[in-house]
Amino acid sequence: MIFDNMVINTNLHLLLMVFMISLADCTGPGNMQKEITLEPFAVSYEKIENRAEIANKYKLLIVEPDHYSKPEIDSLNTSTNKLIAYVSLGEVNRNRWYYPLLEKRGFLGVNEQWGSQYLNLADSTTRAILLGKVIPNIMKKGFDGLFLDTVDGVAPYTDRSHLQSCMIDMIAKIHKANPQAFVVQNSGLFMLDKTNQFIDAVLIEDVASSYNFGDQTYGLKLRKKYKDKVESIGRYSSLYDKPILIVDFSDKELLNKKIKNRLDSLSYPYFIGPIQLNNIKETISSIPSH
Repeated sequence: MIFDNMVINTNLHLLLMVFMISLADCTGPGNMQKEITLEPFAVSYEKIENRAEIANKYKLLIVEPDHYSKPEIDSLNTSTNKLIAYVSLGEVNRNRWYYPLLEKRGFLGVNEQWGSQYLNLADSTTRAILLGKVIPNIMKKGFDGLFLDTVDGVAPYTDRSHLQSCMIDMIAKIHKANPQAFVVQNSGLFMLDKTNQFIDAVLIEDVASSYNFGDQTYGLKLRKKYKDKVESIGRYSSLYDKPILIVDFSDKELLNKKIKNRLDSLSYPYFIGPIQLNNIKETISSIPSH
């Protein structure tokens, strides 16, 4: 009986050692699991100069990948933040290195507000360029994940709504090719039922504020529209267990305060900055309440 107990104890000890070794393999040096803390967060499309300061200030930081070399990315990336790269899935700007590749495939029109071209996602080569060239080029720099912009370009109210299945397929393939990447979907709440399994968080713009591209002015969203948007976010948040991040736009201190008063009443991390998101020094980020 004593021998049996010794065998059992020895076996338990060996199992425990195997378990501890497996944990070490998952979280040891070179493969550290970053804590999932998203607040405070920031979005910055400028080339950040004071990188060490910014890297330590934010838990999640979305940046423009083309601005940085691999060593510069390393200086923005820490063991306690998530460094996320911007990529547009529905449009392309003329300044992108891969614009000529996509131009050969043909575009579907122009986004007059930003001067970018609408991509024809029905074209398999267009999708292959994004999935096989653009995103691998970004991820090899050492980013923790991707910020998927312009996915709402295939919303039901657009003339490109027929491309929705193509957009969903791309997001699924991004996840399959980069299973460890932290993926943030920009808007596109209408297709969360299809994409929620492939993403880690959702970012929503223009919640408390509004921006008029015609006269380039900022303003506070009408109260009813604000309440309707908050209710919509709440519905989707309850359906899909994904963190919600809010970005609002402002260029004046008084408007900043009004937006902040609204967003402080909600439970979502938020970031307030100019529409170009090109001056991180002049922005406001929420901080954890605990």
